[in-house]
Amino acid sequence: MNHPVSVLVHTPAHSQLRGPLSYLSPQALPLGSLVRVPLGQRELLGVVWDASLAVEAEPPAPDRLRPLAGVLDGIAPLSPAWRELVRFCAGYYQRSLGEVALAALPPQLRELSGLQLGRRLKRHAKAGLPAPGEPAFAPEAVAMTPEQTGAVAEMGQNPGPFLLFGATGSGKTEVYLQCVQRLLAE
Repeated sequence: MNHPVSVLVHTPAHSQLRGPLSYLSPQALPLGSLVRVPLGQRELLGVVWDASLAVEAEPPAPDRLRPLAGVLDGIAPLSPAWRELVRFCAGYYQRSLGEVALAALPPQLRELSGLQLGRRLKRHAKAGLPAPGEPAFAPEAVAMTPEQTGAVAEMGQNPGPFLLFGATGSGKTEVYLQCVQRLLAE
C-alpha cells in the first residue's frame, strides 16, 4: 500500500513551490526521514515533513503523485527539536522551510543516493572507521599539574563563573575541557 508523504526540498521562498511537496512512499516514514525525490528532470534530497504545512487547499489525488526515488535508511530521522529550529529559522530569516532545512545538512549528503550511502557505511565499517555521527577518536587522559587539578576541584565544588589566568600553553583549556567532560559524564 502506498502512503502519501509531504517532503521539503530546496526551493527558494520566492518560487511558486511553497511548503512541502506530496509524494507516494511504499512504507510509512517517520517525520524527519531523509529521502530522494524526483522534481522535474532532477532528483533531489528531501526531508519528510508535517503534512499540515502544505499550502494546497485540497490534497492532490493519489494517482497524480510521483513515488519517492529512495529513502536514506542509514541515517536516523531528524529530531523534532531540529525540525522546530528549522521552522524558527525559516520564519526569522524569511526563507522557505526547504531552503533552511537542506542548507543545514552536509553538502555531500545532497548528492548521495540510498545505495551510495549504504556503500559508504559498509566501507566505514570494513575499514574500522566510526560510522557518521560517532566520535572519530577517544580522547586520551592528559596528566594535569597540581595547579590544574586544584582548579578543576574548585570549579566542581563552587558555583561559577570562573576565569583562569595563565600564560599561553599553560593548560587553561585543558582545565575547562576536564570540567566539561565531568559534567557530561554526570
